[in-house]
Amino acid sequence: MPNRYTHWKQEQERRRLAALKGLGVPGTPREERFDVITRLLARDFDVPISMISLVDDKRVWFKSAVGLEGIEEISREITFCSHAIEAGHILVVEDALIDQRFCDNPLVTGEMALRFYAGAVIRSSWREPLGAVCIIDHRPRPMSYRDRRLLIDFAAYVAREMEGSGDETMASSLAGISQ
Repeated sequence: MPNRYTHWKQEQERRRLAALKGLGVPGTPREERFDVITRLLARDFDVPISMISLVDDKRVWFKSAVGLEGIEEISREITFCSHAIEAGHILVVEDALIDQRFCDNPLVTGEMALRFYAGAVIRSSWREPLGAVCIIDHRPRPMSYRDRRLLIDFAAYVAREMEGSGDETMASSLAGISQ
């Protein structure tokens, strides 16, 4: 028999998945307005991998990605992004090899050899977590308060773009802000 916490978590996940489905973005082709953002993330944070991910019940789907050519989605079970949407605003893993949650993860121990992850949550207008704006590196690294704040700001821009409240120039305005 499930306890209250389990029931609450299941209801929260049901609402989150409904918000994601209602957005109508998962499964759609990549778009330049999001590709601009991931290119800026890779450049501004000097990382080999950046992405805009959406987390459904079984997979994490990439709306845009730099450094993951040919990969459109990954199983939710092994992703850092699932942990990010549960963490709240941002999840920073400075060295995945020494983090108990990830040290045995195939993304860390396998061919990808990921060591650093930072993901800021993308939220719907109803505050439901949809996915994350992520930066990833193959080496451990610290992340300053300023950089954390900047990543959270990027996630807010992505949320506005996905909700349709942004205009076509939002991604280009980001290019001017981050230079």
